[in-house]
Amino acid sequence: MKPAFNRLSRRQFLVGSGGTLLALPLLPSLLPREARAATEAAAAAERYFVHMTTWHGVFQSQFYGPLLSATPAERVSAGGIEVRRAALAARSEGGQTVISDILRASPAALSPRMLSRMNVINGLDYHTSVGHNRGFSLGGDNANPTIDQVMAASSSFYPTRPRQGAIVRNLVSLSRAGTGTVASEQTAESNVKLFDRLFGGAGTGGGGGGGTGGGGGAPANERVVLVDRVKQHADAVMADPECSQECRSRLSNYMDLLNDIESKLPPVGSAPAPAPMPSNFTRPTQDTAAIERSSGFYGQPPRQAECEKLWNDIVVAAFAAGISRVYVCGPHAYTFGPDPEHAWHNNYAHALDDPARRDGFNAAVQLQFEGALLDIANKMDQIGTADGRTLFDKALLATAFELGSGGNPGHHHNRCIPVVSLGDAGGYFRTGQYLDYRDLNSFAWSSNPRWQSGLIYNQWMGMVLRSMGVAASEVDTSFWGYPRVRGPNGDHTDAIWNVTGRDLPWLRA
Repeated sequence: MKPAFNRLSRRQFLVGSGGTLLALPLLPSLLPREARAATEAAAAAERYFVHMTTWHGVFQSQFYGPLLSATPAERVSAGGIEVRRAALAARSEGGQTVISDILRASPAALSPRMLSRMNVINGLDYHTSVGHNRGFSLGGDNANPTIDQVMAASSSFYPTRPRQGAIVRNLVSLSRAGTGTVASEQTAESNVKLFDRLFGGAGTGGGGGGGTGGGGGAPANERVVLVDRVKQHADAVMADPECSQECRSRLSNYMDLLNDIESKLPPVGSAPAPAPMPSNFTRPTQDTAAIERSSGFYGQPPRQAECEKLWNDIVVAAFAAGISRVYVCGPHAYTFGPDPEHAWHNNYAHALDDPARRDGFNAAVQLQFEGALLDIANKMDQIGTADGRTLFDKALLATAFELGSGGNPGHHHNRCIPVVSLGDAGGYFRTGQYLDYRDLNSFAWSSNPRWQSGLIYNQWMGMVLRSMGVAASEVDTSFWGYPRVRGPNGDHTDAIWNVTGRDLPWLRA
């Protein structure tokens, strides 16, 4: 028996009793023959984007460590300043793969493969001065939406409207509203509510913007609903003689992934963890909101990291099924440290001159790096796609700080935003590099640490949109990158602004 196939969305579904449908990863051997070539080509062109933002700023030495003194392999002039490139180096220390005090993780998480697909970028400045903000790390400002919303609305990124254009957590995403922008609503407040929205809601017809709001954009004759009534069809599909071994494995792995979502949910209080569900998967019975309400949660970094992993599980399942291809997560009440949000800001983020507080800050950001970013990257690398690659092979994952590192972070400045990227977006990016775009001669006056600036973050945002296949006819990034806004000269010369529409040095494959 074949899966159901929607010719408009080019998606396959399992059908259960009552007309319920479960969206599937692409199974090429079971596609209608006349649709196979076009469907496989469209799937091969799909790209995935994940972004996470870290609270506040950081000292250069904390984040970059030995990379700051690495011998450059190449030097070129960009925007009238000398910039540098070095191979991304790591060492083994204390059972971890270590790049710096913050960028370190277990060898299983930061494997040689992950390291080879990683870039660490220094010397990108927001285009204007900022205080605490939401949206600058994703290219948004008062007049321009963040790039996740640009992708969600893009017909070149999404030729057919998905169930959810962008999955948004916390107030980091900005949507267009008239001539300005407003904070996008969170897609869901907990992992269970996210599950219900992505897998348990009924699609409504119509185009829609594909952004974070509304029921959105599923073709009118599809109800994308996940319940425990599709196992019979799944078994019949895997028994179909035309189902290749590769497609059989992909379907089996996908069902296992969904089962794993519930089996990984931690107990609340002293209640025992639920047993793994059989293949007739049902919605999670515990959610992260309940875990967050448990006593002491905001002083328990490991539990916060575990909640991140629960969110990641559902996001990856949604990516695998074609329900969405964009996920962004902003600064939120998880500090990954021993204090809740506001105490953390004062006791750690503004106390980095104290070695003990700095160590605590390092540990917290390291936990976010390993427990959130590397976790979702490795999970995406376990999901095969119909063209023989993985979700990770076709993705760009990145992090950035809310504020800069090119001076004392306590001053809430916009200089040298720390950036890490993982993945090459289907071969678009060159990886395995430390890229240093700082102007080492900037700011003639000095302090401890010396203040520095570099190229402009808009240039990076423009490259990201191009790597995701967003057409220039929709968003022209050839002038000042994204957003198409030229800030005051201030720290940045005409020469620097004149290169913001180009690819950053050494980053294009």
